[in-house]
Amino acid sequence: MIFKRRKKAEPASAITAFWDWWAHARPRAEKMIAGGPDDAFIEEISGLVAAIHPDLHWEFAPSTTAQHLLVVSSGGSAELRSVAERWRRAGPAPDDVFGYAAARQGRPDALDGARLAIGGHHLDLGDLRFRAEHDEDRDCMDVEVWHPAFADLPEEARGQIAFLSLDWVLGEDTVEIWVGAIDAVAGHGPDLTGAELAALIAALQPADGQPRWRNLSGIRGGKPIIAMAQTRLRPARWPGHDLHIRMDVPYLAKDGNGFPEPDTLAALRAFEDHVAGHADGTVVVAHETTDGVRTTHLYADSPVAAEVLKPLIGGWQDGRVRITVTPDPQWEQVEHLAP
Repeated sequence: MIFKRRKKAEPASAITAFWDWWAHARPRAEKMIAGGPDDAFIEEISGLVAAIHPDLHWEFAPSTTAQHLLVVSSGGSAELRSVAERWRRAGPAPDDVFGYAAARQGRPDALDGARLAIGGHHLDLGDLRFRAEHDEDRDCMDVEVWHPAFADLPEEARGQIAFLSLDWVLGEDTVEIWVGAIDAVAGHGPDLTGAELAALIAALQPADGQPRWRNLSGIRGGKPIIAMAQTRLRPARWPGHDLHIRMDVPYLAKDGNGFPEPDTLAALRAFEDHVAGHADGTVVVAHETTDGVRTTHLYADSPVAAEVLKPLIGGWQDGRVRITVTPDPQWEQVEHLAP
C-alpha cells in the first residue's frame, strides 16, 4: 500500500477547541440571536473558525428542525468541504434550539419577502425567476436566473445575486452537485419561482437513494478503455470523504480488446464486492477497465478506513493487487470521469 504525504495537517485541535468553547458560549449565542449585542462573541467565534481554516465562513441561519442553525461553510471551496464536515461531525447532537450544518441549507421559500441591497439598488428577491434545462449527458440542470433589475446592474453583480439566490433556495451542496451552468440573464424569459425550481431539482435526484451509474468508453495509450462512474460524481455528495483509494487489480484472461473474459469479469466483480462490503467508511465511485487491469476508485473519510483494505486484497488469483492512497479533497483523481 502506497501512502503519499499530506501537504497540510488536519485541523483537529482547532476543531476540538471550537466545540469546547461552544459548550460554554452557547447561552451567549442565544442571547445575541434574540437581539442582545455581543461584539466579543462575534470576535471569539470568528477567531475560532479562522483557526480551523481562515477561509471558512460561519453564520446563524433559520432551521427547519430547530430554532437556530449554526453553519460553518466552505464558501464554495471543494477543498474545504471535508474540513467543514469534520467540524460538524465533532460537534454535539442537534436539539430543539440548535442544529449544526457544514453547508448553507436551502429553503424553497427563502426569497419570499426578502430584499437585497447591492450597487445602489434594492432588489425584492421574490421577483427573481429561473429557467432550468436538464442536461441528460451530464445529469444536471443548467439554470438561468433573471430579475427585473438585472438590466441596470453590471455583470458581476448579476452573477453574485444568481449564485447567492441558488444557495439560499437550494442549498450549497445541492447547487454543487445538481446544478451545472449558471447564467444571470438581463433579458426577460425565465418564469420559474424559487420554489418551482427547487421542486425540479429535487425530482432530478434519485428518489430511492440508490446510486446511478453512467458508462463511458474511449482510448488510453492506444488501448480501448471502458468505465463506469457514479453520477453525479461530486465530493459534496460524500462530504468528509477526501482520501482517494485507487485499487488496481490485474487479470490474465482477456479478449482481443484487452477486456476480461466473462468468468474473469465475474471474479473481478465478486472481489470488488468483497472489498467494498468489508471496508467501512469508504464509497466506491468508479471503475475503469483496460489492457489487463481493472481499476476501482474509492474514497474514504479517514486513514483508518484506507488501512482496513490491507487484509482484504490478498489472495487474488491473477497477481498482486496494488493500492495507492492519496489525499484528494477536490476529487481530482476522478475528474476525468465527471463531466
